[in-house]
Amino acid sequence: MTGPIYCFRRAVQKTHTQSRGISMQRLQRRLALLLSAALAVAITMLTVTPASAVDTPSRSNGSGNRVIFVHGFSPITGKVDCADYFRSARTHFKGEEWKGNLLTFGYYSGDTNCSYKYNGNRDKSIKTVARAFANYVYTNYSKKGIKVDVVAHSMGGLVVRAALHHTREGTSDFPPYLFIEDVATLGTPHGGTTSADACNLIWQQCVEMRPGSAFLKSFKSTMPNSRMGTDWTTVSSFDDKTTSEVSGIAGIAEHEVQYDAGISHTEIRTISSERHKSRIKHTARGSVWSSWDKRVSPVEQARLAVLSHSTT
Repeated sequence: MTGPIYCFRRAVQKTHTQSRGISMQRLQRRLALLLSAALAVAITMLTVTPASAVDTPSRSNGSGNRVIFVHGFSPITGKVDCADYFRSARTHFKGEEWKGNLLTFGYYSGDTNCSYKYNGNRDKSIKTVARAFANYVYTNYSKKGIKVDVVAHSMGGLVVRAALHHTREGTSDFPPYLFIEDVATLGTPHGGTTSADACNLIWQQCVEMRPGSAFLKSFKSTMPNSRMGTDWTTVSSFDDKTTSEVSGIAGIAEHEVQYDAGISHTEIRTISSERHKSRIKHTARGSVWSSWDKRVSPVEQARLAVLSHSTT
């Protein structure tokens, strides 16, 4: 067939074929772009290290770890000078040639001279403070595969215990894991303190430190572990008028120490020299109390506790 009609049909067919070719080219380009994007996502997923893939640090004895000191409840002013509060302890650690950084964690808005501070107050629950502490440790150390040690006085020990407990339990807003190698608590009311009766109508932290509180009942009988395991040493004094000798070692720890040498609630975090009447028991040795004898000071006991797996 020839003529105008045939020519018109040929032109339409040619145009259709060209359009189809252009559409296929566009489709191929789009598929190539989608494939490139998918490949980029896959590569990113492979190169980003998930939290669970961080290597767990190995346990080792020595003074190279960072030590974080956590202060106790402030009943009078509601604020603490972290440097002054742990001056004696940190000076002693340095004098014994501790190589790691000696840091402090504060949790009142009025706290001063702290390595890190959470702007809380006495009406913030201990769990809330513990969440801040746990995330501080995770973000700055655990997430990077760095382990730390902790020395805590009074309520500070409950902050650390709650941080490890809720992290282990997977509580919302707590980090996925922590690497805390050793913890030493000095005069911590693990079993509560009747001293909190005087302020339980005023501040939430006092409510939670009362014997039998819902907060204290939430803990398991054994001290909680971090992902790498945590070696606990709890220290109490028969002459501590704030935390009883029984409360200070309530809960099962690897090492428990009691002093019977006129050491007060404040002195348990400041006395760093000479030898004092005390006794100790280790779970690895049958949880039997040693005989009373002159042993190292409370601060030195804390240093030894975070220095090595087995304290004297």
